[in-house]
Amino acid sequence: DRFRDRVMFPIRNASGKIVAFGGRLLATGNKNLPKYLNSPETALFKKGELLFNLDLAKRPARESNIAVVMEGYMDVVSTAQAGIAYAMATLGTAVTPEHLRLLWQLAKEPVICLDGDAAGKRAMLRAIEVALPLLKPGFSLRFAVLPKGEDPDSFIQKHGKGSFEKILHGSRRLSQVMWDVLLPQFKLGLPEGRAALEDALKQLAGKINDATVRQHYQSFFRKLLWE
Repeated sequence: DRFRDRVMFPIRNASGKIVAFGGRLLATGNKNLPKYLNSPETALFKKGELLFNLDLAKRPARESNIAVVMEGYMDVVSTAQAGIAYAMATLGTAVTPEHLRLLWQLAKEPVICLDGDAAGKRAMLRAIEVALPLLKPGFSLRFAVLPKGEDPDSFIQKHGKGSFEKILHGSRRLSQVMWDVLLPQFKLGLPEGRAALEDALKQLAGKINDATVRQHYQSFFRKLLWE
């Protein structure tokens, strides 16, 4: 009864064994029901420790050193149909430290692919907060943001595989995204505005536990501030 009137998506663990299900609502009449619903968490199924399609994507991701994380099941289905085999999705949660540790086993700079809307921006900021304490030499994150109103599923349907891969290859590094997100929030024509931006960057970089990575982030931001 939990999954009545829903399209079912089997959720497999890294070994390919089914440990849970996700269901997408078919009828949209009842607004009190969630659009997506997962099985209850169990000893075998913890949403924050699994990625949809990990079992099929891990080998192509390792071979190409490209791992892409999306927000929905259908995004992964569409990319797989288009011939992109290294895509995965979170299971209705934000990116967690456990997700990052899984992804870093597949690629040194996994790409978080987000919808080009306010929710996508919020997801980006959450991913940055989670990633900063865990960064280590050689391992980071990249972000690919789709045009406003698009998700991977709709974008591929309209523009095809080649255009989508261009967006992935044009993804921005974590350090650059931090700068780009913070910059518009401050009045750089005023000394106080520049000082406030410098302080905000300093606080963010201070969250990086690895001393070497933290030092290089601070140098990167100082250089941009000077320019």
